[in-house]
Amino acid sequence: MSLEQLATATGLTKSYLSKVERQLAVPSITTALKVSRVFGQTVGQLLGESLDESSLCIVRKNERHRFLKNDTHNGYNIEAIASSLPHKRMEPFVMRPPHKFHSDRRFTHAGEELIFVLSGQIEIEFIDRTVLLEAGDALYFNSHNPHRSRSIGETRAEALVVVLNQP
Repeated sequence: MSLEQLATATGLTKSYLSKVERQLAVPSITTALKVSRVFGQTVGQLLGESLDESSLCIVRKNERHRFLKNDTHNGYNIEAIASSLPHKRMEPFVMRPPHKFHSDRRFTHAGEELIFVLSGQIEIEFIDRTVLLEAGDALYFNSHNPHRSRSIGETRAEALVVVLNQP
């Protein structure tokens, strides 16, 4: 890519980019982000940092680790995603909630939660309201709020759930 093309793509001047290239100017974080986005890289990769394999965790569908199965007392089926990656700030998993609530228990935990419905319909019940989600819908909330979910309709719903770990 020429400096002119990069200048056009980033909105920066060609002369400034030339100075950065020749190490006569030090780019700001904003500038580094603009340039890295043009090349589809992180700033670290742009600066020569290689991707550490320990920062990747690929989990194939048939390799998911189940930690709650249909036969548990609450009826949830939950499979962990990225369970082998240590020190992560998010806990992603696939959830298949039961069709019926098995108790009055609602879940509460530290952090925030994102539920993205992959298939079916899910009802999420809070103390003061109930939210119905269909495939393609998402719900983001503070998970300190007591909540529970169930599948609605004939087929069991499936959702991607991501919980942000709080220190």
